[in-house]
Amino acid sequence: MLVGVFCFSGAAVALAEEPTDSYAQAPSSFTESVQSGFDIISSIYSAQEKNGNLVKVSNVKDSSAKLSWQGNDLCNSYRVCRFNIIKNQWEPWLTTTKTSLKLRELNANTQYKFCVINDVTGELVGVAQFTTRIVKPKLTVTERDGDALRLGIKKVQKGAKVELYRKKAGSKKYKKIATLSSKKKSYTDKDLKSATTYYYKAKTVVTTKKNGKKIVKKSGYSKTKKATTLLKMGLPAVSGKTKTYAIYTAVTARSSPQYKLLHSDKCYTDEKTGIRMVDGCYCVALGSYYGTKIGTKYKITFSNGNAIDVILCDQKADRHTDSKHQYAVNNSDIVEFYVERSKMPAKIRNRGNYGILEEFSGSVVSIEKYI
Repeated sequence: MLVGVFCFSGAAVALAEEPTDSYAQAPSSFTESVQSGFDIISSIYSAQEKNGNLVKVSNVKDSSAKLSWQGNDLCNSYRVCRFNIIKNQWEPWLTTTKTSLKLRELNANTQYKFCVINDVTGELVGVAQFTTRIVKPKLTVTERDGDALRLGIKKVQKGAKVELYRKKAGSKKYKKIATLSSKKKSYTDKDLKSATTYYYKAKTVVTTKKNGKKIVKKSGYSKTKKATTLLKMGLPAVSGKTKTYAIYTAVTARSSPQYKLLHSDKCYTDEKTGIRMVDGCYCVALGSYYGTKIGTKYKITFSNGNAIDVILCDQKADRHTDSKHQYAVNNSDIVEFYVERSKMPAKIRNRGNYGILEEFSGSVVSIEKYI
């Protein structure tokens, strides 16, 4: 009789709300039997835990884990149960013919207890208890400069901390550079070297108290994020307040890289300014000082505080530029936009200077090349 009661004593602790999933549930009669058997077999269940568990847990992550157990030739069905500590009752999870099971949609940093019951003999196969991992933070690189990198930080548990680590290319060890609250969604790493590659990773740190003692738990490292600072380039003596333009259809050499870029499927015209763009970068011509490879990208910052990304679609002729080939002598312009004539703002056609538009106004205060 004890064996018959014991088969419904298998339990699973879930210190969280029941996960929502697509697993088939056991019949209601089984649920009632599991709950009614709790008080009777609690001491036997404790003994079973002391004797060792035959259900193994592996591959524990923040939202999933794998259970496995040794099958019985006489059994082609197993019942898996869980104990819900909030409801203080045993609950069926599912019935399966396999001897392994991947638990999904679990809550992070939560303790669970599951059991497996032989559906033929009613015997308890074993009990498994585990705690899911803390969710790893997610890093993104949102902005790059010649001396700074801005990181986005996501997937951080409320009230937790984030430890941020960095190493420079060629270095062996990471160094902790900051500890941030969960409210901090970004971090700017400053005073970096120009044109240098850095690697970042992070951990989530959760601190709790139990019986007056502080308990600190950490997640595993996030995926490593690689980022390279921009190459700072020199500026000429002129301000560059004037930003000239050229009509992109004037480039007619079909075999040239300039023509291929300006007429590619990836190139389009910005409806607001009439400027041709690729990957969110304005198409421009620069002096050869800044480079000659078509498709090279730069970040240009103006004195009004605005910064734009540009892509080299053509090169200013050396005969038209200063001795260093940084700007065109005729208009003292550093930047020349390539445009579609029919979509240009009327005031630009009349005055010939894109610098009168607010987003492009002011002097050129920095030019940095993307590496």
